[in-house]
Amino acid sequence: MLFCNSEGLPITEHLPEGHEGREIYGVVRDPHPDKGRELGRLEAKRGHVMHKQ
Repeated sequence: MLFCNSEGLPITEHLPEGHEGREIYGVVRDPHPDKGRELGRLEAKRGHVMHKQ
């Protein structure tokens, strides 16, 4: 699932390098980085990447 910005473009900045979404849309910045994406904040706080299943 991708989050979209106000223009309807998928937010791709949180996708890993080489992801199909980034290749198609380029890097689309998150207009509300303070909302959602809790796992990313936990990763930053703990200093390591958690593998999503």
